[in-house]
Amino acid sequence: MRVRVILNPWSDQGQAIRHREHIERVGIKYGEIEVVLTERPGHGVELARQAADGGVELVVAAGGDGTVHEVVNGLMQAASNDTRLGVIPIGTGNDLAFAMGIPLDDVDAAVDRLFSGTVRTIDLGRVEDDHGRYRYFDNNLGIGTDAIVVIRSQAITRLRGFTLYVAAVLQTIFFYYRTLKLDISFDNERISQESLLLALGVGPRGGGGFFLTPDANHTDDLLDSCIATPVSRFNMIRLVALSVKGKHVDSKHVTMRKNKRITVRSDQPMPIHVDGEVFAYPWDDVRHVVISSMPAAIQVMA
Repeated sequence: MRVRVILNPWSDQGQAIRHREHIERVGIKYGEIEVVLTERPGHGVELARQAADGGVELVVAAGGDGTVHEVVNGLMQAASNDTRLGVIPIGTGNDLAFAMGIPLDDVDAAVDRLFSGTVRTIDLGRVEDDHGRYRYFDNNLGIGTDAIVVIRSQAITRLRGFTLYVAAVLQTIFFYYRTLKLDISFDNERISQESLLLALGVGPRGGGGFFLTPDANHTDDLLDSCIATPVSRFNMIRLVALSVKGKHVDSKHVTMRKNKRITVRSDQPMPIHVDGEVFAYPWDDVRHVVISSMPAAIQVMA
């Protein structure tokens, strides 16, 4: 089996590159394993597409959720859908790996799982905006405060892992508080409300430890959603603390749903993230998106 590992050397604040030789050393006992490095944002998409079109059977994302996100989008752009996805979680969040039961702090075990694991066919999500741009996501999408947290996390360089996201959350709460008036269609249900955030999940966890959509399932052809109404900063902190265990779902400020297709409109630009990567900054002026479930879209070594 041909295996190509796409490693993002900048994952985990630049710590991921130190795993290269280890991955090659562990993988060689299974045969030929090739490691290639990403050189710029978006490069993982190109490398994954080229690998799949070149007949590579297993394309592995070595990095965090951003690296997985790029590899997934590259595989979805390939002419064939026979290529499997593998994950070596050496990044900051590692949320898809968590959902797939892939060891998070053991490179040896994660590499072994590429060859001895179970093949799972999982759903993806797809978002398209009013400028014609689209992206697939394998784990989650956020509009509003959730996306501002991702934007703020990009400016934090001295922290890693879950601590980084906690710091970004606190910065957002105290310095970047904002709400959006959203008009949303959840399949055939229509609502209009002032919203703090709209979080959608193919999987249950985001940000390395926040269970905003704790009941999300990668195989049910449904997108779980969490929409929160505006609350005080104190209550925001309380909801964030509850979300670490998925207990926020019982709050009167939160509504949970499961749907196949969600349409969102706003009279203001919407900040949006997909899998912890910024899809739309406020200055991109995105005011309308269509988000759809993509059932049984990709195979993963889980």
